[in-house]
Amino acid sequence: MRLVRRSKFKVRGERFMKRSLILLMILLISLVGISYAASTTFAYKDLLYDPRAMGMAGAMTALADSPTSAIYNPALMGEYSKLTLKLGLGVAPLDKENRDKLNTFVEYLKALQSDSETPNGELSAVLSTGGYLHLGISKLGLTLFGNGDLNAYYYKYTANDSSSDLQLEGNVTLDGNLKANGALTVAIPAIDLLGLKVNLGANVRLVNEYYVNTSVQAKATQTGVAQAIVEGQPNDNDYFRRSFNLNEQRYVSFDVGAYARFSPFVAAGIVVKDAFGIPLEGKITSGYEEGYFSDTSGSITTTTPYSESTSPMDVTLPDMSLKAGVFVKIPVLATRVAIDADLDKNFTPISYRVGVEQPLFFVLTARGGAVLDANLQPQIYTLGLGANILLVQADMAIVLDPTNMAPVAGSISGSVRF
Repeated sequence: MRLVRRSKFKVRGERFMKRSLILLMILLISLVGISYAASTTFAYKDLLYDPRAMGMAGAMTALADSPTSAIYNPALMGEYSKLTLKLGLGVAPLDKENRDKLNTFVEYLKALQSDSETPNGELSAVLSTGGYLHLGISKLGLTLFGNGDLNAYYYKYTANDSSSDLQLEGNVTLDGNLKANGALTVAIPAIDLLGLKVNLGANVRLVNEYYVNTSVQAKATQTGVAQAIVEGQPNDNDYFRRSFNLNEQRYVSFDVGAYARFSPFVAAGIVVKDAFGIPLEGKITSGYEEGYFSDTSGSITTTTPYSESTSPMDVTLPDMSLKAGVFVKIPVLATRVAIDADLDKNFTPISYRVGVEQPLFFVLTARGGAVLDANLQPQIYTLGLGANILLVQADMAIVLDPTNMAPVAGSISGSVRF
């Protein structure tokens, strides 16, 4: 009789462990959805917004015929006189390691859906995203753009050896950040005389930044749950903890830029991003909950009910950044070459961006580029392709790792121009 009872309890314990694991995974999936793609380690997030910019390695400071001027140089809006609606999205990293991690997550989910035991161990994944929505009307533009990073970590250990105490230990942690910009762009023609044209432009950006960290830790043992059922209180070996932290800050930032076209074949541009900022609001929200598993069905009894507290925080304004570039169009072939330099406060180049754009067959445009460090060593390579059919234009691009030429980021967009 005693052995029968012990066997029933072990079956209940195994069901409890699996239900608890499913609970942890469901929580992970929910938090991923809530936190958005809140980037990761991808260093060139400005490439994720626009596939044309990605294909040109971001050398857009003097490339005038793009509706994404609010992102790269507001003075360029003076050269874009069409009514345009454009939407783009980029994702990174796409390297093999992270694709394998994503496939592993999928396998975990399949195992859970079939009520199968998932393997012990830990798993982490990262994701970067960026995108924008642009509405341009002549020398005035409204652009919504932003980027986000998600870092997820998952650990699970289950011991179900009949000779040991049945137990489950799990940890799910998410770190995410999201930066959203709403930019109003104005460009003014300052000079248009004897083939020389100069435009001045400015962005007024309302910026919202969010950083979120949330985690769930749980450990349950067969004997610990039995003790909790009998005594109605937690023990030192079994616990459930959930924590949440959200940092929010909001500010207004100004970008200024200039564009000079010396002829239809030569132009130059310069832009100062975050030239001036005005802090608006910053706050920290923290939450915490603690409890224990009170029965074999996975029910949780909280000893510290979940509560949140909010406190103000100082707004940290971004550092000013500076970029200059030139554009050359080769007659006959219609090849366009753009070269940019990212500069520090002393106007010393810290990196270079080189992009080439070649029209093909009237409706197609091929692109290629590279980002080089100060010593002209390649950091990334880029490839892109665009198609322009009547009023509709579509673009796509990828970023390649120079060490193995594997894709690590991609972007796609579509636009309608009138």
